[in-house]
Amino acid sequence: MRSTIRTLFFSVLALVASSFAMADTVVTVKSETVRYDDLRLISAVGAAVLYGRLHHAAERACAPLDGKTAQLTSRYRACVDESISKAVADVNEPVLTKYYESKRNAPPTPTV
Repeated sequence: MRSTIRTLFFSVLALVASSFAMADTVVTVKSETVRYDDLRLISAVGAAVLYGRLHHAAERACAPLDGKTAQLTSRYRACVDESISKAVADVNEPVLTKYYESKRNAPPTPTV
């Protein structure tokens, strides 16, 4: 692997602060640490597992934005999306990037 650092510090506070500086409510968002030293990022399986970890960490970190109003729901989705995007860029592994791009371009899964 190109990097010996196997822990990704997943911080979304700056993203939220910059994205919603004009908002009337100040929301504190926590950061999450996602470990992936147990994964082989040379395979699609490893990339899928890491993507899942990043996605769940983003949801937990952005949870203070999740609410019952459309505005809060929109903020929450933007926070999760921006956090995952930044984390994938920080990891900088081609297999993960390709997997992430395939997930972004996939049509949404219908809910029943």
